[in-house]
Amino acid sequence: MALYKYLAVPKGETPQEILIEADNEREALDKLRSRHVTPIRFFGETSVGKRKGFSLHRSKIDAYAFTRQLAPLLESYIPLERALAIIAEGTFEKEQKEFVNSLRQGLHEGKKFSELVRSHGPVFPSYYANLIESGEETGCLPEVVNQLYKFMDQSKEFRDFIISSSIYPLVILSITLLVTILLFTVFVPRFARIFVDMGRAMPPSMEFLLTVSAIASWAWWLVPLALAGTWILLERNLGREQLRRHVWTFLLKLPLAGRIIVDLEMCKYIRTLSILIGNHVEIIRTVRISGKIIGNPVIAAAFTDIARKLKGGAKLSAALADNRYIPASMVPMLRVGEESGTVGEMLSRIASHLENDTRLKIKRLLSLFEPAVIVFLAIMVLIVVVSIFVAMMDLNAINQGGPKI
Repeated sequence: MALYKYLAVPKGETPQEILIEADNEREALDKLRSRHVTPIRFFGETSVGKRKGFSLHRSKIDAYAFTRQLAPLLESYIPLERALAIIAEGTFEKEQKEFVNSLRQGLHEGKKFSELVRSHGPVFPSYYANLIESGEETGCLPEVVNQLYKFMDQSKEFRDFIISSSIYPLVILSITLLVTILLFTVFVPRFARIFVDMGRAMPPSMEFLLTVSAIASWAWWLVPLALAGTWILLERNLGREQLRRHVWTFLLKLPLAGRIIVDLEMCKYIRTLSILIGNHVEIIRTVRISGKIIGNPVIAAAFTDIARKLKGGAKLSAALADNRYIPASMVPMLRVGEESGTVGEMLSRIASHLENDTRLKIKRLLSLFEPAVIVFLAIMVLIVVVSIFVAMMDLNAINQGGPKI
């Protein structure tokens, strides 16, 4: 979707700038007419959530903290403008305070809250503005903001779980790499100097270790250089998007990691479906927004025709039935939800079950990763120890005048 910017005149009001989110300019104009707004001038379009160029400055605006503060205030029947004033008053971070005050200023200018959210595309998730708009249209903004907070809180909790679960394996991996580097760059060269000082020829085992040591000490930069060169060459021949598809296709074929990647994307997709449908967002618009949540291009391509099937009269369960990335248990449960009129609640339960299963799979993967790293370190140490032992036996045989081992 894109943001279309117009200078328009709402019925009985003065001209003002309005942002409309739509798939094309015609749909944007239809939305304006449905709101009894007359467009005067078209300024152009920008992608939703479009980010600026590379910058070392990291934005300190926290959409999650903002929603967490806003939800209880609106549930207490405090007007939106007053709620924003309270949030700004209690915010000490300068950038966050300026952001909240800019929202207040927009409200004073007569703009809708959803339009202001869209104007800060990179700050908010792509589904945020659509849910706020649905809350404005249905008069249920406090309930919608509260559901948004719960959704963002669950997403943050899941993300924090993945990060915290990865800390210990990453520490083990870092220590393993450090020990391996020290073995080949410090210990092996010092031991090899014994043969040089004695004027003896290097045994084959020490020649092997010295070769590995030389690569680790002086030619290590060739490895990232070769990888970068290969990537650039493939990107030039295949194109960036096609190369990304090939990489993701390879990752999806990995035994356990591939299934986890799919489940992570499906958790986001199903959770977004549940919250949009639960807030009475039109179904075609819902699946389009939810499809844009999927970051994996290979998986996202499998959901491009869902809207077309729905337009053809199919139910959501039937439209998703043939999709190989949808969990097998989802379609029957969704069908039950359609029959009972509780699609939003059913999708929320499916998302919760899938998140729990994904947590379990991540734990299993990390539990396999830890011993794999330890085995790798043991193999490296074994190679060094055996090579040094063979070299010592060769040296002892030479000193005693016997045959080499």
